[in-house]
Amino acid sequence: MNFNRRQNRIAGPGFHINVRYDDQMMAKAHSTASMPHKHVNLGRNHKENFDVKEQELLVCKRGSSMYHDGYTHCISSANGFDGTGTIPANASTEEVAEYILSNVQFVGVATTEYKPSRAYSEQGFVAQVGGVTTLINEGESTIKPGDKVALGLNLKVGRKTARDKGIPRDKIRFCLVKAGNSRTNIGKAMDATGQSVPAGQADIGTAQKAVSDAEKDLRKYKGSDAAKLTALNKAVADAKTALGGLTLCRKGVDGMIDFLDKYQELNERVIGKAASYARPGDRLEVILQPRNPY
Repeated sequence: MNFNRRQNRIAGPGFHINVRYDDQMMAKAHSTASMPHKHVNLGRNHKENFDVKEQELLVCKRGSSMYHDGYTHCISSANGFDGTGTIPANASTEEVAEYILSNVQFVGVATTEYKPSRAYSEQGFVAQVGGVTTLINEGESTIKPGDKVALGLNLKVGRKTARDKGIPRDKIRFCLVKAGNSRTNIGKAMDATGQSVPAGQADIGTAQKAVSDAEKDLRKYKGSDAAKLTALNKAVADAKTALGGLTLCRKGVDGMIDFLDKYQELNERVIGKAASYARPGDRLEVILQPRNPY
C-alpha cells in the first residue's frame, strides 16, 4: 500500500491561521552555546529534524521572542531545546520533558508542511487552531472517546520512534497524552512547587476528622476532673496544630501563587477531546478546543 499522509483523515470544520517558523529556536538548537541536555542532544544538527510535517503539533516558546511582525512563530521539534543545560546532567527523562513543556505553549496542528531555508519563503505555512483534526497517538497509553488530551513529550530511552512515515528516527516530536484530572494536576503542581505533604503525615481529610473527634470528646465530657479537662483541651489544640501543618499554603502567600501558576500551566496543556479510540500508533480524531486554564 502506498504511503499517504492523509490516510483516514476526517473532513471536519476547522479554524486555521497563518504562522511562521521560529528560526531563533532552530538556530539555538544548532548552536553549541545552547548546551542542550543529553536527552535532547541527539539529532540537533540534522536539519531534516526541524522540518515541519503535516499534522505535527506546533509549539511556541513561552514568553516574548525577538519578532515584531505580528505572527506566531512556532516549531515542531524538541531536539536541542535551548535552556536544558540549566538542569542537572543526571536529571531523569521525565524532569527534562517537564522542563521543556513548562517553557512552551501549544499553538495548533500543522495544516501544511514547511522546510526552513534561507529563502525565507513562509507563505502558506498554516496551523489549525480549532475544529476537528486527525492525529497519531504517539504516546504510551490508549486514548478513548471523550478523553481530554494534552500536549506531551516522551524522552524515554526505550520509546518508539515516530509512527508516521517519512519522519527521521531521531526527531523528537511533541505527542498526545491523556490529560490529568484535577486531582492529578493538583498533586503535580504541589510537587513542583514544594507544597506536598511530607511522607508519614496524615492527609488533610484525616486531620480534619481528628479535630472533629477531639472537639466532640470535649463536648461530651461533663465531669469536673481538671486533669481530664486539660487533656481534652490539649487534644483539640494538638489536632488543630496538626491540621494547620497540612494546609496547602505551607510556604505562605508566595507559595500559593506559585502553586496556582503551575496548576494553570498544567491545565493550559490540554488541547482538546478525543472523538475516537486509539491504541499507541493508531490514528484518532481530536476536537481542538480553547485552552481554558480552569
